[in-house]
Amino acid sequence: MRHVKPVLLIAVTSAVMLAACSDDSSVPGLSSGDNPYPTIQLTLEEADQVAETFLDAWRKADYASMYGLISPNSRDAYMEEAFVSEYETAAELMTLNTLDTQIASSLRQGTTAAIMYDVTFHTELFGDIPDGDRIMRLIETPEGWRVAWSRMDIFDALAEGARLELRRTMPGRGNIYDRNGQVLVDQNGRAVLLYPVQQEMPNVEDCISQLSRILRREYGDLEDQFAKFLPETRFLVGEIDPETYQVEEQILQEVCAIGDDPNDTGVRTTRRYFGELAPHVVGYVSQIRPEQVDEYERRGYPPDALIGQEGIEQAFEEYLAGKIGGRLEIIAPTGETLRVVAEVPAEPGQGVYLTIDRDLQAAVQQAFIEAYNVAQPTWATTSRGAAAVVMDVKTGEILAMVSYPWFDPSLFNPDSPVLNRGDEIAALRSDFRTPLLNRATMGKYPAGSVFKIVSMAAGLDSGVYNENTAITCNGRWYGEQFGDVLPYRTDWLPTGHGYVNFPLALTYSCDPYFWQLGVALHNADPQMLTGYAYRMGLGVATGQDDLPEEVGQIPNEELVFRLDARSWTIADTLNLVIGQGQLQITPLQITRMVAAIANGGTLYKPQFVKKVQLLGEEPVYSAQPTAISTLDFDPHTFELIQNSMCNVTLDPNGTARYIFDEWYDFQGTDVVVCGKTGTAQTGGETTRPQAWFVAFAPQDDPEIAVTVIVENSCEGSEVSAPIVRRIVEDYYGMPHSIWPPLWESGCIDLGE
Repeated sequence: MRHVKPVLLIAVTSAVMLAACSDDSSVPGLSSGDNPYPTIQLTLEEADQVAETFLDAWRKADYASMYGLISPNSRDAYMEEAFVSEYETAAELMTLNTLDTQIASSLRQGTTAAIMYDVTFHTELFGDIPDGDRIMRLIETPEGWRVAWSRMDIFDALAEGARLELRRTMPGRGNIYDRNGQVLVDQNGRAVLLYPVQQEMPNVEDCISQLSRILRREYGDLEDQFAKFLPETRFLVGEIDPETYQVEEQILQEVCAIGDDPNDTGVRTTRRYFGELAPHVVGYVSQIRPEQVDEYERRGYPPDALIGQEGIEQAFEEYLAGKIGGRLEIIAPTGETLRVVAEVPAEPGQGVYLTIDRDLQAAVQQAFIEAYNVAQPTWATTSRGAAAVVMDVKTGEILAMVSYPWFDPSLFNPDSPVLNRGDEIAALRSDFRTPLLNRATMGKYPAGSVFKIVSMAAGLDSGVYNENTAITCNGRWYGEQFGDVLPYRTDWLPTGHGYVNFPLALTYSCDPYFWQLGVALHNADPQMLTGYAYRMGLGVATGQDDLPEEVGQIPNEELVFRLDARSWTIADTLNLVIGQGQLQITPLQITRMVAAIANGGTLYKPQFVKKVQLLGEEPVYSAQPTAISTLDFDPHTFELIQNSMCNVTLDPNGTARYIFDEWYDFQGTDVVVCGKTGTAQTGGETTRPQAWFVAFAPQDDPEIAVTVIVENSCEGSEVSAPIVRRIVEDYYGMPHSIWPPLWESGCIDLGE
């Protein structure tokens, strides 16, 4: 017999003797009926082995094998299905991950054996639950040693009729703040609901215009919503935060007649998303989806819990949700608590502080609303959406990120006041404008002439061209002599640009110059340009993992063989050198590249979160600027590209000069915007192009990089440059200039 502690030995001996002398059929496996026939006496070592096998099966959650090791009388009392259910239910309630067991000692008394052992349950919710000084009873049967099993072999006090119960305590979810501590998402926020009645308004069109501004929604969308209701019907048009309501209360009363009647407004407490700002960044909360049930049950979440879905709400769920508290109890049939198995207090969710600037984010979103409203006579009717990114060039912090159109994240919360909420969500998911898509990180687009920044860097850094390499840039370029499949290619400006050197070629976006450069790069190395694109952060992951992102693609030998079953040709290089062909990149990638040009070569990881902390406590997570790589170009190369981009808005022939000419007269030149236009073809002649404008500002000491893309609109300088111009105004607190009058008259048919 193994050595045991004296006190424990006396207790175990007494228990075994009582079990041997009594015929207590109320405890399965301990009645005399379990061993009706004499058998060869089994050894204690064999009992140890059966106990260890039983415990090993428990560690593996092999409940069927465990059932095979219990006594016949226990099997009579519990069918295998019920036995397995007992263990599975216990594992689920305690949020069990794994368990460890350790046999301490064993004792034999006649035909019974007592195995003393310890168990430690490793759980998701409670951490480790130590449960020591357990006794497993085995008896001799014709089958050998078998466990005289009862429910108390799961937990002591879990007798017949008692139940194991988990009572969860949900903590308050943490808030999400902007970089300055302004609330973006408030767990205990209040929302003011707006209920207009059209026949009570002095002028319906004026009300829609004001609501378009206040709610940051397109005029046409609101017009469609109004059309669904009769003039005398009171309906929910939207909701705003109380602060905004106070500012806009007079206008809402005078223009929309909202507030004249007590039924015009209502206030509710909810997880409030401030002004629907940056929904693609912050994400939303909703109920656990069917495919997520198992995962979140293991983590201790109740089935009806709200969890972060998408964006920061999902990526930082562990911090925002806090620590769910719980109490695992054994409850008697009478309702009294027999035993508290484990208990852990709830811990409140942490606040997550983003790099986003709330005021700038609101301004950029407002810029898109205004742009699409003003341009209804022209490009807005064909454009499905747009995106913008504003990055700090010295840190990689994202100051604003907009994907247009956006959505109301509160719609996904079950407490939403929207009628037919399920239908509204289904409509969002099926909307041809894909409002749930984060175009800034997931949109894949050809870069158009924006890619010429890469081409210029490749030409200068490789030494294939230098800054003084010059050609006459005519309206047509003939490439058959170099192996091109086309007899000639046409510049976006039919008259050409005259005699230009490398810096002017970028400023004027001269296609023939870059086609000639493409020939030189191809002759040096057909894959050189592709390699520079990767080095400059295009077609590769940006390094951030807070938001889902697409990598896109840079055409290379492998890609064209896989897609077209052919080899790379000079024509592929000629398409790539001006950003066309099979090139696909994201706005976030382009922004990071422009930031690297502005800061002298550092490609930063885009940063969305600055810190995580409870108010008044030290941060539990702090993010620092992270350089992913460095472009080791000659400093003069950066200087040349920077100056060429600045001249895009300064030079009389710069591709965006006509957009910035009057702007500089109005704003002055203290802040010079250095940019590059891009107009990327995406289909046939009837398909409008993607309009790009990328920029950094100011010229002398760059602070921000800005990217704007407007899908299926007009040329980049005409559509996206004015939006970048407005973003710069809001970043520096400048007065707003007017939107281009040509938005109301028609596109300029230039193609650049």
